[in-house]
Amino acid sequence: MGKVILLSGAPGTGKTTLRHALAQRVSGLRAFDYGQLLLSRKQGEGIGLTYEQLRQESAAVISPEDVASTDDWVVAEIARLRLATHIIIDSHALTREAYGFRAVAFSQRRLQDLKLDAVLILRCDPDVLIARVARDPQGRRDLTVELAREIQTLQAALCLTYGVACGCPVFVIDTTALSEGDVADSALQLLAQVGVVD
Repeated sequence: MGKVILLSGAPGTGKTTLRHALAQRVSGLRAFDYGQLLLSRKQGEGIGLTYEQLRQESAAVISPEDVASTDDWVVAEIARLRLATHIIIDSHALTREAYGFRAVAFSQRRLQDLKLDAVLILRCDPDVLIARVARDPQGRRDLTVELAREIQTLQAALCLTYGVACGCPVFVIDTTALSEGDVADSALQLLAQVGVVD
């Protein structure tokens, strides 16, 4: 039986890079980008939307119903896939909106169905996060030190709740001063503790 890992953290902490690295280094690992799943669902409805627009306009273009239907698909697909492989879900339920923040999180029922085996949270110092987002915005909103700190705190709190609900470990990797290879090595060492790698 495969393991299911949630990879989370604020935008710019390195989730996409780590997801790609793990997919290359763990044989047969299936990796999902939750934002891409939402985008594909909207595009399937005939709505022209880019990933950058998804990030910039979040609550204006993605409803809680969109998230719920994507959650249903994710749960069903993972139940099927975990029979043969390990799975990583790159997701952050917290989005920054014009009015502040919005979290459309996994429900208790969906968490029970997902049966997460571990949660990996990436974080970095606020000034580093700001520099990363400025260097490669991809639709991300500008940050201040206070906002960068608050986003990471709220995202981590949500992930800790997932860990408690699933009874699984939550690991926090500080990517501030680590190379991409070092982050991947750290993640692999942690995933070995839950049986993803030998």
